[in-house]
Amino acid sequence: MRSKIFAFLICCYSLAGWSQNHSFVYEFLSLPSSSLAAGLGGNQIATPEKDLSLSLHNPALLSSDYHHQLSLSYMNYVADIHVGSAIYARKINDLSAWMTAVRYLDYGHIPGMDIHGNSTGAIAARDMAISGGYSFLMTDYLRGGINANFIYSVLDEYSSLGMSVDLGLYYFNEEKLFWAGLTAKNLGSQFKAYQDSYERLPWDIQLGISKKLEHAPFRFSLTTERLWEWGLTELKWHEQILRHCILGVEFLPSEAFHLHIGYNVRRRVDLSIEQRNLLNGLSAGCSFSVKQVRIGLAYASYHLSGNSLSFSISTPLNHFSL
Repeated sequence: MRSKIFAFLICCYSLAGWSQNHSFVYEFLSLPSSSLAAGLGGNQIATPEKDLSLSLHNPALLSSDYHHQLSLSYMNYVADIHVGSAIYARKINDLSAWMTAVRYLDYGHIPGMDIHGNSTGAIAARDMAISGGYSFLMTDYLRGGINANFIYSVLDEYSSLGMSVDLGLYYFNEEKLFWAGLTAKNLGSQFKAYQDSYERLPWDIQLGISKKLEHAPFRFSLTTERLWEWGLTELKWHEQILRHCILGVEFLPSEAFHLHIGYNVRRRVDLSIEQRNLLNGLSAGCSFSVKQVRIGLAYASYHLSGNSLSFSISTPLNHFSL
């Protein structure tokens, strides 16, 4: 067991170190693929919530419980950008499962102009990732997972191809109402650049925990991102720590209805201007069930001129005799 965890960490470190020789590209891979994650600050890797789309945030959140389930998500992002995903999963046995997913980002209508200001038609600008994932139960309290992603991007006359891998661990202790997750995301590179310069993917190492109160319907979460990024000399030590944190609170009055709110410190600090909006960095959402169909909604504030709305729906297909 210890050797498996050690091998996982060595793999994360090696791939992350190797990828530092490139520049960032395919930033859409870091956007929330779940309305729950969007409502909890933009990311969630350590929750017991039954949401198949969260397996794109942490591959180890995939389990055999999602057998024959389909999840669809859509986000109306800032500046009329459209983001969506579709995920389907099946169990292999009681210990393992696989999933396949498609994610896309459409930058919306971008008018093209020549050097004289004459219209040349709309510019195509889209990103897409096709993923395959596998998870396996390592012990009674620990699950591991891996996602492989094939990435395609087109920006007008330029296009790019890339590959990446996401690695995840998920610890769950239902008796103590405690859950934890560790992920290494977007480890890989371009193998076809837009032009001559190759750029690095938005790789990241993340750690998250979630704890539910024993006698009250509340669950609290802390997700830390960019654990490799330190040493910003213009910030004090406590400010540096907070910029890595996403805080979340969930109100769980019943299995059929949940409310959640999140606060993304980095989003609040990096996207604020002199005239700050009190909502910057905040997000909120809800999820509810109608028979076996689960529906999620979320709102997130980025800055004064931009916010996002997310919608997701998931259901087991055998409910419809498929």
